[in-house]
Amino acid sequence: LKKYLGLPSSITPRDVAQKLTLATVEVESINDLGGDLKDVVVGKITTVGKHPNADRLKVCTVDVGSEKLTIVCGGSNVAENMLVAIAKIGARVRWHGEGEPVEIKEAALRGVNSYGMICGADEIGLLERFPKKEEKEIVDLTDLKLKPGTPLAEALKLDDVIFDVQVTSNRPDAYCMVGMAIEASAILEAPLL
Repeated sequence: LKKYLGLPSSITPRDVAQKLTLATVEVESINDLGGDLKDVVVGKITTVGKHPNADRLKVCTVDVGSEKLTIVCGGSNVAENMLVAIAKIGARVRWHGEGEPVEIKEAALRGVNSYGMICGADEIGLLERFPKKEEKEIVDLTDLKLKPGTPLAEALKLDDVIFDVQVTSNRPDAYCMVGMAIEASAILEAPLL
């Protein structure tokens, strides 16, 4: 709809869905493609060092655009100059891809403070897009040539919302995007582009 309508920035997808449902078509579900990637950004690993108290952990310095973070990581493929997915403090991830999401907090891992998490694909719901070859493998975004600090949802073009809409048989004009945009334009008082 953004392609066809001049939607105000203050209107949320939930507002649009509610107004469409009340006026014309039933929005059965809202799928926020990047909703699980809040506070997950692209980071560039600038240094990788041995952890002083653990053989399988590494201490990394990661550039996340506005700052450099120290992050302790057990990923098997961690390397300098690698672009990775970073869950910053406050992000919610599935620990090793299992269970309910947990909030990332500053933590001391075997005596070294860690200020975020370098993520595996299963931890941020992207395993289908980035299949793992090894159990402890982290997401390698290096080939995508992304800028550190870019929100991951934006970088992967997942910063969008999909509505599942039930269109009744008496509204064939709403079966296509242009028809839906015309209808939404009237309901939301937004200009067609």
